[in-house]
Amino acid sequence: MKKLIALFFAAAAALTALMAGEPLRTATAISDHMVIQQNTQTPVWGWGQPGAKVKVTPSWGREIYTATVAADSSWRVQVKTPAAGGPYTLTVVSGKEKLTVSDILSGEVWIFSGQSNMDMPLRGFDVQVVEGTREELMASGRYADKVRMFRSKGPKAFQPQKDIPGTAWEKAAGLSAARLSAIAWFFSTRLSDILGVPVGVIDNSWGGSKIEPYMTEEAVRQALEGKIPDARFRHILGRQEEKGKAPVQIATTWNGRVLPMAGYAARGFIWYQGESNRKDRYYDLLLAAMAQLWRTAWGDVENKMPFMFTTIAPYKYGDSSKTVRPFFVENQLHALELIPNSYAAITESLGNETCIHPAQKREVAGQFLVYALEKTYGFPMGMGVGYPEPEKFEFKDSVATVTFKNTANGLGQVGRREVKGFELAGEDRVFHPAQAAIDKKKHHVITVTSPEVPAPVAVRYNFRNYGGGDLANSFGVPVPCFRSDDWPEE
Repeated sequence: MKKLIALFFAAAAALTALMAGEPLRTATAISDHMVIQQNTQTPVWGWGQPGAKVKVTPSWGREIYTATVAADSSWRVQVKTPAAGGPYTLTVVSGKEKLTVSDILSGEVWIFSGQSNMDMPLRGFDVQVVEGTREELMASGRYADKVRMFRSKGPKAFQPQKDIPGTAWEKAAGLSAARLSAIAWFFSTRLSDILGVPVGVIDNSWGGSKIEPYMTEEAVRQALEGKIPDARFRHILGRQEEKGKAPVQIATTWNGRVLPMAGYAARGFIWYQGESNRKDRYYDLLLAAMAQLWRTAWGDVENKMPFMFTTIAPYKYGDSSKTVRPFFVENQLHALELIPNSYAAITESLGNETCIHPAQKREVAGQFLVYALEKTYGFPMGMGVGYPEPEKFEFKDSVATVTFKNTANGLGQVGRREVKGFELAGEDRVFHPAQAAIDKKKHHVITVTSPEVPAPVAVRYNFRNYGGGDLANSFGVPVPCFRSDDWPEE
């Protein structure tokens, strides 16, 4: 009988302890195959029994980090990380409980986010291809110990979440590589090759999502309140999620995918979103507020983490001749003036009139990579940083002349002078297709004429949802859509 009573009280004590907290565990982000940002401090966190001591011991150093589990069962330590290398282990001990995280690499970590053009995997979507997929997947095995991915694919969350269940770090090779964001794949594999270090990819993109779900209500209010019509502002605040559809409600992606990873040490952010917000002429305010929110959440008070984003590509959007997209791209690019240490990749010559997902993800990743190498890692590429854009417009008689900057070795290529996508308008403000040619001697200058416009006063390039424009500098960086006029959107 005494033994039964003792067993009863022991079981009751164990149950009480279990109810008081959680078994020792780490966040899903702290898992086998993880990549940590080199030469910095990164959080290691998890849950356990309130009041218990937790010891975290990394194999790359002699220091032991300790914490006491808080009343909400959470614990967290900041761990100093080594230079690029590995594999390492991380041991977490609390009382008689012990966890070991294995195969850890130290290197460079980047966060990728957005909607379907970022989410589009290396293997592509159904009947929607990514150029170069077959060759990349066949060679993906060589990156198993160079590139790792954490697909932060938590569900919509109406309250802030502490963790992202059901996910873990994976080696980006074979089927795992096929599932990785194509832009993240091309960026991370080339970065690893060039720097000679492991690269970690954190991907929380969600196809079809708006930008507001990636932000807190406070951040949205700070960006828009009093700056847009009240009715529109109330509509944004009142959006509700619909089952089975992409996120539209404020904070539902922030709560479920971004916040649980906040602070995990990383080098920078790469964003590709906007198609679902294309009618919003205040997107620049939202994007700037989101960049600030994320940097603050990652403890980046000096804007050291680069924030790079992509302009949305040409696509018919119901009517190729309309101008919803170019006015939106114009607004996107204005965000560069609002976000310190930011950069935009241009997709103007990469679009597809009938498919919203351009196949040339390598080209987009390449633009990000050049900026990162030049500005973040201090590796001059000899190509210059920035996209080609108009610097001056002149109108004389029947000719419009556009002078560009950031053209590298000039616009176009040898033997090719004519370019597509230009239009001219006179005082009547009616635009007509125009003939445009790169100057034979000044390769950063284009002349534009049209028989229908004998006295032009305005010139536009690819200023349609889809205009067929193909202008780029000598290194293939596209010229974004632009206009010389400031006429209101119709």
